[in-house]
Amino acid sequence: MNARFSLILRLALTGGCLAYALWGVDLAGLGRALGAFRAVPVAVYVAVSLLVVVLPGLRLRYLMAGAVGPLVGVWACLIGLGLNNVLPARLGEMAKALYLRRESGASLGHALEAVFWERFFDVNALLVLGAAVAALLGRGLVLYPLLAFVGGVWCFLILLRLAPGAAHGLLRFVPMERLRLFAAEMLGLLQSSLRLGFLARLGLWTVAAWCGYLALYGLGLCWMAGLPFDVRLILTVFVVATLGFALPGAPGGMGVFEASMVLALGWFGVDRDRAFAVALAMHLLQYIPVTAVGLWRVGASGMSLRELRGKAGEAA
Repeated sequence: MNARFSLILRLALTGGCLAYALWGVDLAGLGRALGAFRAVPVAVYVAVSLLVVVLPGLRLRYLMAGAVGPLVGVWACLIGLGLNNVLPARLGEMAKALYLRRESGASLGHALEAVFWERFFDVNALLVLGAAVAALLGRGLVLYPLLAFVGGVWCFLILLRLAPGAAHGLLRFVPMERLRLFAAEMLGLLQSSLRLGFLARLGLWTVAAWCGYLALYGLGLCWMAGLPFDVRLILTVFVVATLGFALPGAPGGMGVFEASMVLALGWFGVDRDRAFAVALAMHLLQYIPVTAVGLWRVGASGMSLRELRGKAGEAA
């Protein structure tokens, strides 16, 4: 019943976002806007959408303490992105961890710890950029749930560092022995990583990775789509679109991404026909190549959907 309600909610959100994004869009105007994209910028944008995962891949290598090569980190990122684009429940994150475990020989707990730090620092980066955009534009962005989540996790990590006994004492609320053992392993790994040097270097890797993401958006908005170069525009569109991905919509952010882009571009006076064309082009030109390469790598690695669901259930 809960799964059915969740599906209905996701479909309603996706449908509502698509309706908002398409509201008032003239099909002839949309066709003209799409036809204005030139081949060379489009090709470069597609290539960069694949190359931009190099820095996150190197960050994963750092998080695995060098136990995997740089290419393995890149493949893991593409696997995660590709599966998250087509499957619900963020199974791409579990696939990323399984791939890292296979290639490194480390435990699944260690691989999941790497994925946790990667995703958690990404959320921190989004919160910082969201606050900066809100201050620059004088607009209120819905950052309170994100702030509550990030603050809560940091509070728990501080507790784990300063009073590990109290943090580990919470394990008694975990219902099953197998899950308690897995959670205890994860807490031990997180505790050992709570060092200033580790966190500072991870922060620098995250800044580098997010500079790559911003460069991709700048390329798509200002060269491929021909919008005027404006740092505020690039930051705003990037933050609002990324916040949209956090909503529980369809896999790959279909509908939510387009609505977020139309909303953000509208703040800068871009008409709805052009805004929807830019959103659709940027989304599909990222979605198709990344998903295709990621799914190809999943098949080449021998992972199956049954294995992913099984491991996700064990770790839940």
